[in-house]
Amino acid sequence: MKFSALWVIFILISGIIPISIAQNQSNGQYLEGQSNESMAGELIAQLTKLGRFVESKVKPVKNELPQNILDNYKKAEDLKEKALSEYQNGEYQAALQDSLLAMRYYKEVLRELRETESPEMLKEQMNVEALRSIEYLSYVERIIKVAQNRGINTDRLVKAYKETKDAYRAVIENLKAKRLEDAKRNLKIARIKRAELNKELEKVLRELTLRNSDDIVKSFLTKTNQSIAIAEIMVENAKARGMKVEDAEQSIKRIKDIHMEVESLAKKGKWVEALEVIRENFYQIQRFFRTIERVRRENVNIKESLEDMRERIKRDATAIAILRKRGVNTARAEVQLKGVINEVSVAMISLKRNDISNAIIHLQRANKLLREVEEFIKSNS
Repeated sequence: MKFSALWVIFILISGIIPISIAQNQSNGQYLEGQSNESMAGELIAQLTKLGRFVESKVKPVKNELPQNILDNYKKAEDLKEKALSEYQNGEYQAALQDSLLAMRYYKEVLRELRETESPEMLKEQMNVEALRSIEYLSYVERIIKVAQNRGINTDRLVKAYKETKDAYRAVIENLKAKRLEDAKRNLKIARIKRAELNKELEKVLRELTLRNSDDIVKSFLTKTNQSIAIAEIMVENAKARGMKVEDAEQSIKRIKDIHMEVESLAKKGKWVEALEVIRENFYQIQRFFRTIERVRRENVNIKESLEDMRERIKRDATAIAILRKRGVNTARAEVQLKGVINEVSVAMISLKRNDISNAIIHLQRANKLLREVEEFIKSNS
């Protein structure tokens, strides 16, 4: 069983559903025995990682680069965006082709950069790499603390962590002292140390994952359940505005199926098997969150929903009062309407705190209660 280090870090440390995963595998390994959707998803993850890496090289010296490098970089960026769009729209074969082409342009940019490196450019690039590696080491620190709290032996990981940290600090110190050749030598050592650190980190993460499979699965079930609830109200609002939401509806259906399978295994105490289902469906899960985020950005307007809810509450309160005067027993509907008002109040407080997810959850609850009230009014009118 293989687990992505980055994925486990996000689940264990941040407690969130991950957005990206990338492993250092060849294209041949990726393409062997997988569906177009799976292949495209993994290739896009690899492409995204490569794009970030090339950006880190280009950005500090962009104003100094010749036009041919800038042209190739733009082609790579445009193809990356095209591939992402194609993947989101289910055009997996096209996404595969454009991802590979984008990678080709990115690699050409890297080759051209190496040929045009000036001492100042080289210094800047080394500095960026060293600083980013120091940031990465802070994640390793957190993993070490979590592992130690779980009783896992971290001696080898701690040793590799300290050696890597010292090596990158030496790079930074030499760069500050303008000892470029010494910095180059230290950077080579630092890269070797980091590779060793990654191996030790992977071992500890694998042990952590197995020991905490129940917590990871429970976290997945809770957060996915909340996200499905949020997604359904967002899609409903989008449909009311006449937007096309077929992709989002399909993503919700798929994530529900995955959730049910994981939940079924969890109820039987099969935590490792449940975790394997999550891993196998990672790109489906990733696509769900990406699709729903797009729907949220394009379609959901919380303030409009609150205003619409207020108007419905006023209208339904008046209708209930009329029914009560006619002798209809409206006690249950009145209690439900009070519940709606409470849920809307909580949603407004959440909105003021910029807790959009919580606001949507309470709006959904309010909407469900309000529908029941409106069905009651309709059946008794």
